[in-house]
Amino acid sequence: MMKLNRFWFFILLTVSASALYISIQYKGSQNDREEKLAKAYCSTCHEYTSPSMLSRTIWETKVLPEMGLRLGIGDKNTLLTRMQFKLFDQLNSLGVYPDKNLISQKDWLSIVHYYLQNSSDSAVIVNHLDKPLQSLTKFKPFYILSDAGADAQTTMVRYMPKRKQIWIGSRSNRLEKYDINGKELFSLNTPSPVVDAIDGEIPSYLSIGNMLPNEDRNGRMFEMSDDGKHKFLRIDSLHRPVQIVKADFDLDGMDDTIVLEFGFETGQIRLINGKTGITSIISSQAGARNMHLRDVDKDGFPDLYVLFGQAREQVSLFHNMKGGQFKEQVMLKFPSVNGSSYLELADMNNDGYEDMILSFGDNADYSIVPKAFHGVEIYLNDRKNDYKKSWFYSAFGATKAIAGDFDGDGDQDLVMIAFFSEPKEGNAFLYFENKSKMTFQAIDIGIPNAKWLVMEEADIDADGDLDLMLGGFNLGQTENNYRSDIKAVILQNMIKQ
Repeated sequence: MMKLNRFWFFILLTVSASALYISIQYKGSQNDREEKLAKAYCSTCHEYTSPSMLSRTIWETKVLPEMGLRLGIGDKNTLLTRMQFKLFDQLNSLGVYPDKNLISQKDWLSIVHYYLQNSSDSAVIVNHLDKPLQSLTKFKPFYILSDAGADAQTTMVRYMPKRKQIWIGSRSNRLEKYDINGKELFSLNTPSPVVDAIDGEIPSYLSIGNMLPNEDRNGRMFEMSDDGKHKFLRIDSLHRPVQIVKADFDLDGMDDTIVLEFGFETGQIRLINGKTGITSIISSQAGARNMHLRDVDKDGFPDLYVLFGQAREQVSLFHNMKGGQFKEQVMLKFPSVNGSSYLELADMNNDGYEDMILSFGDNADYSIVPKAFHGVEIYLNDRKNDYKKSWFYSAFGATKAIAGDFDGDGDQDLVMIAFFSEPKEGNAFLYFENKSKMTFQAIDIGIPNAKWLVMEEADIDADGDLDLMLGGFNLGQTENNYRSDIKAVILQNMIKQ
């Protein structure tokens, strides 16, 4: 109910009017009838969300009023207190906020009663029995700082091994390039904040456009030489794009490009044929957050794992059916309050099969409160590409977890950043050391609290182990001793020292 998109509107229109406006007649208790009503309406646009996942206050004052507006209940002019006319008009034209009721008043009041009666006064808070250890032994930090008095707003941090450079994108529409010791080499102006890049003779960059939720299409994929003399626009009018990959998806000898357009209420996954330049749409679902290429069926054609983080939060596998066609298989589904933030693939139990590591912690919608179900989860592969939840660590606001053998003992450890962290929980950055048999020790390595938004791993110093790069994105937060001036911290792995 928190991250709804336009598709529910069209789905509901396919249901007969009588089905929409009747009071559904179910046998059983009042609570059972109300639960079935809630599931019937909520499941048209996302996974059913249990009342227990949020507090009664949040349901009553935030989520249910928004849901009502999306079902034609309430005064949608109240939306103008939190959005500009332009976005308001765009969402109305998409049918996000309909003029007519899509539910009877009786059924709506039953749904409201169900959620308020079955939620608690306060959200459940988890206190870990395994509080993070404090240790600085594994990584040595050095910092790249913003100019005095300026907030760091890093949108990308990336290591380019052929150039031995660290690239940092920022919300100020600048791309800065540093050597491995943190010395700035030069910088470039970009059309909007750079969020992804592919190195090459002339590098390719992905700029997001307007970062805030919007229905504009002003993202771009472009090429630019380091001296700024060569500029070439590859793809225009992208809707809040977040990732690009290049690969030969049709095996014609030329690389094609896939762009994830996260968007807002609308979004899509776009494929651009490298030979013809023709664009096709793999998916019209909003919220594509990140992707991994794998040849799942061993036919030589790359398939695509994608995490969606809007409305229908899920992991989908897009099977490459050749000829630019893909067939979607939903692998995992989550309630819409989970805040799906990142998907990682790695073999976490050394059985030869990649597992899924999910980060849940997007906390910028209608329920901005700490959530006990935010954190990092591991779903083990049963060797048949079915996945079962096997490990969970609660961490408020978890943004991204990635795997790697950081201690050199032959198994996969994890590291996690949490943009929406709670400083008192000590989880802005955590290292999880794999102790075997799906047991992990959480370690706080002692770097300052910051609003870590991006993270990458690479062997920056070429000593055979994995180092880390974290980028901070601050919007003026000074409470809780957040450091607002850290563009990036480079965590040099010391196990080989």
